[in-house]
Amino acid sequence: MNDAGLTVEDVEIDLLLDGICRRYGEDFRAYEQRLLRQKALDFMQARGLETISALQNLVLHDPIAASGLCQAFVMQQSALFDDAAEFKVLRDMIGALLGSYVAPKIWIAECLCAEEVFSFAILLMEEGHYDKSLIFATCSNEAVLQEIKKGTFSPDRIAAYEANYRQSGGRRSLAEYFEIRDGRAVFLESLQSRIIWAQYNLCTDSSFNEFQLISCRKSYAEFGKSVQRRMLGLFHDSLSRFGILNLAASIELECVPQSMNYKELGRRGIYRRAI
Repeated sequence: MNDAGLTVEDVEIDLLLDGICRRYGEDFRAYEQRLLRQKALDFMQARGLETISALQNLVLHDPIAASGLCQAFVMQQSALFDDAAEFKVLRDMIGALLGSYVAPKIWIAECLCAEEVFSFAILLMEEGHYDKSLIFATCSNEAVLQEIKKGTFSPDRIAAYEANYRQSGGRRSLAEYFEIRDGRAVFLESLQSRIIWAQYNLCTDSSFNEFQLISCRKSYAEFGKSVQRRMLGLFHDSLSRFGILNLAASIELECVPQSMNYKELGRRGIYRRAI
């Protein structure tokens, strides 16, 4: 029986994602379909493809094209301290929270750009917790993870990043944290010394440590509702009592079981675990 609610494009997307999973082991079937469709269309337009079926034919026969599409599915453009008000709230509470721990651990889950990770690294350094902390930066896509690890960005973004940094409560000059090398701005090695980079899949992998701060600001909304519920359970199992959970400001914890007791802290998207 046909599903009258499905369009031809819906079927094509399903077949594309199933083919990628079976051919390359990259599973995007639990992601938010509307967002994936737009990224697929952008990828097609850049290559002059007219249908998703044509895209499927390309990626199933061309591993390089498939790798490019998988990276396009997960990569996001962002900025250093992209939400200055949010980072200002985090800055104000991190000192009191992390100061009571000998070796606090922070998890940046499904990080999709270098700026996201290094915003937290700079914040921790200025609050005096960087040298005793560990930042676990994880991503499901190995190629994206390797790109993020380079810790670089375009120098033409420096002025905008400096403004964001100041608005977030920055206490120094942003120039103290990077250098220009081969036409790129590169975060200093001293800012990378406490970062552990690892491939990790939020859809399938289990809790691997206990953290005092977990942030999934950029990618949480990329997943479907069922996976979001799984992620919240995973974060709950991984977050210490009184730890901070940082999601996008647009996200409400609507699917959290009553047994998970969280209190919003000064800004939507920032929550503290009570029990």
